[in-house]
Amino acid sequence: MCWGERTPPPSRSDAGTCPPGSTAPPCPCASASITSQTIATSPANRARTQVGVGEEVTLTYSLGSATWAITSGNGNLSPSSGAQSTFTAGDVAGSVTITATGSGCSARITFTVVEPSSWTMRRAPGTNVGHTHGRPDCSWYGTMKIHPNTVNFYRIETRELNSTITMTGSYNIPAWRGATHQPRSQTASAFFSIIDHSDAEGSEVGMRDNISTSDPGPAATGTAPPFNPGTHSFPITWQWTVLGSGAIHDFPQQRHEGEIFANGRCEMRKGGNAESTMYSDPTSTR
Repeated sequence: MCWGERTPPPSRSDAGTCPPGSTAPPCPCASASITSQTIATSPANRARTQVGVGEEVTLTYSLGSATWAITSGNGNLSPSSGAQSTFTAGDVAGSVTITATGSGCSARITFTVVEPSSWTMRRAPGTNVGHTHGRPDCSWYGTMKIHPNTVNFYRIETRELNSTITMTGSYNIPAWRGATHQPRSQTASAFFSIIDHSDAEGSEVGMRDNISTSDPGPAATGTAPPFNPGTHSFPITWQWTVLGSGAIHDFPQQRHEGEIFANGRCEMRKGGNAESTMYSDPTSTR
């Protein structure tokens, strides 16, 4: 069996070479290699060897039928024999090396599996910031993006845990004390799937988030500047899981925050995005 190493392009495995000092005719293993193509068509580089947890990659052995094996790391290969096999990454980050053996030769390819590291929010396309003229209030609908953008997390699902509000100033009204981000009876939202990916923004979650807190009312805020300032905040923990894995992982915690300023500005913040209005702005519907 011929073995060896060379520095490959990202789309191709290490290929075999003849043993040093050999006087035999050219070794057929010199052309043994594995090429890879991600099932996901975004990111645009489908020959990449960095993949997200759960991602699927089609592998092809250059010399035809082979026996396939994961020789280090985690994941799944199916089928285990044939000219092609599909590698499905596991649900933990790490390096995975796959070997194909056939026609008296072997070749290998190594993938780097990455986990979701963070999420951000953006105001949903085609929507406005909600506001009532004369009031220091604001709200918006958000779309959620999962990062890093260099891989596609289409085989994960995400959910948001419930949490309790913290308030100061004009938001701290008796009716809202102890209020929860979701209905009190539930500990978490449903799981949401990934519906899209772009190189610029990452993997998009298939839901529209409501970033809002009701107007605490004129008795709490006043009716004109200077308004009584106030803040509210929910600790926000989103979780992710790879389809079929059963293991659930936490993203780093962020906060859903709202703030009323003395000059009549309202600001709502979540996932690194802030939207705001002035009390004097015209009424708008989200």
